[in-house]
Amino acid sequence: MTRILKILTLSVVLCLCTIQSFAQGNSNGNGNGGGNGYAFGLGVNIPEVSIIALRGNQSTSISLGLDGPAEAGLGATNTMDSSIWVNYTFVKGKNTRPKAKIYAKIGSGSVPSGMELNVEAKNATSHGKGNKGTSTGEITLTSSDQAIIENIKSANTGKGASQGHNLVYSLDLSNYNIVNYSAPVVLTIVYTIAE
Repeated sequence: MTRILKILTLSVVLCLCTIQSFAQGNSNGNGNGGGNGYAFGLGVNIPEVSIIALRGNQSTSISLGLDGPAEAGLGATNTMDSSIWVNYTFVKGKNTRPKAKIYAKIGSGSVPSGMELNVEAKNATSHGKGNKGTSTGEITLTSSDQAIIENIKSANTGKGASQGHNLVYSLDLSNYNIVNYSAPVVLTIVYTIAE
């Protein structure tokens, strides 16, 4: 009886080995057609992606002004804000879009006379992946697009405040002679990502 079980077990093992060999092989032995094998084409599609967002801890609206002097005879001091972060995702194309820049401009409103509104994008944090861009340094915002981040290749910065590039805004008193206080003004700052 033991001998019959051994022969039966050996027969089952040989049968399974034959089935496995049959499933893996084909008549021409290269696995790409003919016999029992089959080959197919696989297309790979990588979409063009250019997405940008501004993030803050609580809001993406900020308020800047001049701090009044502490004593007579002293000048007003400039104010700064660094609560806004720019996040982006960009996928480059070999010939059509090898790299991108982020531009900033004043979309509506105007800076009061005698003052300048500046912004600087700091270097990217370690969040995200890829070849993130580099800062162009501080710029004075106008109604024309100016690059604040350049040389972005395929990259993402991570999402949220404290990820990406920190934006540091400063309102500077540039010319006391022409400063003229009026009601507070509201500016819209526009950011775009483009090749």
